[in-house]
Amino acid sequence: MNPSRQTSLQVLDSLDLMVRLWNIGDIAGLLSHAGRECSGFGFWPGDQFNDIVEFREFLERRAGRMTEVSLSDICVDAIGTISWIRGTCSFYDTDLKIQAKGRFSAVLKGTGHAWVLVHLHLSFPSGDKDC
Repeated sequence: MNPSRQTSLQVLDSLDLMVRLWNIGDIAGLLSHAGRECSGFGFWPGDQFNDIVEFREFLERRAGRMTEVSLSDICVDAIGTISWIRGTCSFYDTDLKIQAKGRFSAVLKGTGHAWVLVHLHLSFPSGDKDC
């Protein structure tokens, strides 16, 4: 589905804000942009979360390990108040001391006031195809 330009820009602005919050380690800020029912999977074994409490625990474990996060090759689709996004995620892994690249997909829900995260999936390898 091709979302309206306004929807695409709002979703991209929300993603940009979430990345900026991640990069400054603002866990409370990130949680304020997530739905209570949010779920997802991270890059590392055991990195699954099923609600906002587990998302906080995920962020507390990973925010310091994943720094310099950036998103690219972003594709936005939407129907009504649901948007799904996919693209490439780059970050610096402070444990391994390497620049890493993977794929991401996310689902955001429009609340009428903002777009909030309801699902996040991070995976390796990045792949080289455009979306």
